[in-house]
Amino acid sequence: MSVILNQDDVPTEVFSGGVRRQRLIDSNRVENSVCLFDRLTVEPGGGLAFCIPRSGVAWVQILQGKVTFGKKGQDHYLSASNAAFLPPGFEGSLHSSSGAVLIVLSIPNATRLDPLISQGMCDVCCIDLDAEPVLESEHDDRTRIYVATRKLFGTTALSGELVVFPPGVTSSNHHHKGAEHFQYILQGKGIVYLDEQPTRIRAGDLIYKYDLERHYCENDGDEEMAFVEFFVPGEFETVWVNPEQRCAWSPTGKNTRGEAPTRNIATHTSDGTVYDDV
Repeated sequence: MSVILNQDDVPTEVFSGGVRRQRLIDSNRVENSVCLFDRLTVEPGGGLAFCIPRSGVAWVQILQGKVTFGKKGQDHYLSASNAAFLPPGFEGSLHSSSGAVLIVLSIPNATRLDPLISQGMCDVCCIDLDAEPVLESEHDDRTRIYVATRKLFGTTALSGELVVFPPGVTSSNHHHKGAEHFQYILQGKGIVYLDEQPTRIRAGDLIYKYDLERHYCENDGDEEMAFVEFFVPGEFETVWVNPEQRCAWSPTGKNTRGEAPTRNIATHTSDGTVYDDV
């Protein structure tokens, strides 16, 4: 059975440095998960250290506020719409003068999923999601921006995307094989169907689906619903209930600013295949 929870119902841990953590996924909450998924709140003037195991990686997205991130002499200045990838063995820190909210996906034993992950990786990699290509679904009005791929970060240990559902849109029924899969609702509300059984979802919800569990989403509200979703590892198989409705994505030629994106992505299916340009 899937795991569905809202961040408001998850206890908050208070750390020194003005940081509060809500752990939404670990092996206690989700059986056999290799992931840690946290929501962090950094108070103004607060900060924390990041120490990634030599076998691990982490992915960070800023949801609110601004942060300085990195290590001495190699700082990155990130705000909402920025994401960062932390390689094996990274040691650095994050600080926010005005306060910030972020989500962090950690995979402590990522080398088990991708044995080559540590080759050629030595520093933080940051991306501006607002500059990345926007793709549109060929079957409906959904859009997608990739937030974690082999092309972006050089590993198949994880993949992820940010998906936007306009009002009235319903995706195709399908299931996955070979990866942990979960979604974090960033805004809006709607319905998730799990083995055809409906459940209401809203901003702040975490929806974790096990292998072979059929699912799809519907936005029955009057505002956009958006979520970020991940697959661990990033290579897997997707099976559609109706093969004619399998999800395909085409480039719009624009980013969210309406400008030319930082790179080009060709039309492709959402089947878990690792595409060279994605």
